[in-house]
Amino acid sequence: MTQGDNRSNRTKQAIIRAAENLYARHGIDGVSLNTITRTARQSNRNAIQYHFGGKNGLLQAIFDKHSPGVAGRRAAIIDELADQGEATEVIVATAMVQPLIEKLSDPDGGEAYVHISAELISANTLGYQSPETYPLQLVRETKIAEFTARQFANLPQAVVEQRILHMNILAYHGVSDHARLRKMKRYTAADTEFMASNLIDSIVAVLSMAPSKRTHHLLNNSDAKVS
Repeated sequence: MTQGDNRSNRTKQAIIRAAENLYARHGIDGVSLNTITRTARQSNRNAIQYHFGGKNGLLQAIFDKHSPGVAGRRAAIIDELADQGEATEVIVATAMVQPLIEKLSDPDGGEAYVHISAELISANTLGYQSPETYPLQLVRETKIAEFTARQFANLPQAVVEQRILHMNILAYHGVSDHARLRKMKRYTAADTEFMASNLIDSIVAVLSMAPSKRTHHLLNNSDAKVS
């Protein structure tokens, strides 16, 4: 790697760290690219455009930094719990939540990644289902997708699509909101284990509860879609 490559990499890492912190604090639409550039102490106002191609490229870089590790942890948790004979719904729920909890202890933007993911979770979930229409390329988590499909095998597709969205909202917003409350001293780190267990229980319920008669009635009398 040349000196120029090292300088370019340092610039990109500085911009990513600035973007993580600002997006997590102020929201994706609450921060301009110029603000990120200034916070990263870059004199070139076009640095983000040059290194990332724009806002979507910068967001992609944030997900590329964190998502593979999360996906890897999920796959490892699934293998471990499956070997222990855990129920499928418990395996899926634990694999969804636990890596996000671990991200809160990652000093290199881990908590910021959780907040950013929570804000984008609806778009990301739909984008995962229809990647050709979504500007961000998301890691394909085939193992958790396989176990989720197994759990939902007997449910109508419209119910499955909404429940997957609900599970992701619960997981990402649950961990993100807990982290924000913890910063406000509403909770302590010791409360996190309890919260995580309760959150896993909640997602298990989404995975295992049969649709009600009313849900079946509404499904059979409408063109139900993810909403």
